Amino acid sequence: MALDTPPLRFFTGLLRPGGILLLAAWALQHEEVVRSVTIPYAPYFCFGALAVAVLLSWYHDQARLLCAAAIIVLGALALREWPDAVQVGRLAVFLLLPLNVLAFAAMSERGVLTLQGLGQIAAIGAQVTAVTWLAGANSAVTDVVVDWGKQGSAVSWLPWSAQVAYTASAIALLALAIRRRTKVEQGLFWVVLALAFGAHHAADPTGFFIYVGTAGLVLMFTVLEHGYDIAYRDDLTGLPGRRAFSSMMGQLSGTYSIAVCDVDHFKTFNDRYGHEVGDQALRMVAGRLAQVKGGGRAFRHGGEEFLIVFRGRSAKDAEPYAEAVRQKVERAKFVLRAPNRPARRPSQPTKTRPSAPPIQITISIGIADRTAQHSSPDRVLDAADHALYRAKEAGRNCVKVAEPQPSPAAKPSPAVT
Repeated sequence: MALDTPPLRFFTGLLRPGGILLLAAWALQHEEVVRSVTIPYAPYFCFGALAVAVLLSWYHDQARLLCAAAIIVLGALALREWPDAVQVGRLAVFLLLPLNVLAFAAMSERGVLTLQGLGQIAAIGAQVTAVTWLAGANSAVTDVVVDWGKQGSAVSWLPWSAQVAYTASAIALLALAIRRRTKVEQGLFWVVLALAFGAHHAADPTGFFIYVGTAGLVLMFTVLEHGYDIAYRDDLTGLPGRRAFSSMMGQLSGTYSIAVCDVDHFKTFNDRYGHEVGDQALRMVAGRLAQVKGGGRAFRHGGEEFLIVFRGRSAKDAEPYAEAVRQKVERAKFVLRAPNRPARRPSQPTKTRPSAPPIQITISIGIADRTAQHSSPDRVLDAADHALYRAKEAGRNCVKVAEPQPSPAAKPSPAVT
């Protein structure tokens, strides 16, 4: 069984760096010597990490991450300044932090200086005003809210209402991360867990600041990783794009092979069914190529052309894996959606005309590897392109391996006179 599979890559990507940072923070809390040294610096670490997260989010125009960092900064400041007697204000902060992070994650990204971005900032301001007013309300209101929050709590460190907020937010963020497969939702999932650990240590300022600071570190890495994805990942298919492939080209050495894959008759397909259906077809092909075995890594090179890099495998070794993924695309059932199809499945299905037969989509593949004649990645790519042309000339929907080029014939020596 291959260990390098898309689900495994997703879950390993989910664990780092958020899971590693949170594990390190937890370990720090259980190492007394290290913990005692960090006590004076915990607040500086917390607010320093959050400040950098705010600045990075602003620089990269990521309104969702900016607002998440800002609301955490404001919440940490409130919890630091308000004494335990201001219980209603502290409870409101604990409740609102995870719910805000979830709300920002669920939104689409529009940038900071847009109507949506400014609306998110205004919502934060409204919440700050409401919580500040609530914290200064009379004791009767405080008693009612706190009693409601603590009623039925089985865990002493946090009222049950806040427990529900953190648990529900973490589950919803995990579902969003699995569905969208972007670094933002993955990072915010770990942010909520770090905040939950911080709430657990609310009575211990050092532990609270370390965990909230860890949330700031996770936000910093999330901004940087999301920026990397924007630059190096193809937005349509989710595969690494041309820039990611160019970066890998500089790292290739030793034995490797490159497969060039091209969707057959794609221009005709686009002309007949339209570009929107063509995009759906490209996503389908990309999904099959991402499942390639043998350690192959798929890229979208542009248009209907994809690349697969097999490190440590010659062209002959990679050919069975390329053939397997070609068959996956050929067997895939691509069915056009009816134009009047509802967005959601109705509770009472109605009789409709039989659906259109599935459209068969195929790909042609050319493979080449590093040899004495093809000593650089650029030459290997050119040789794979020539093999692709041979596959198309052979009728398409097949795999061809680059043939070794004959050595140039030696020039005859001049006649001796």
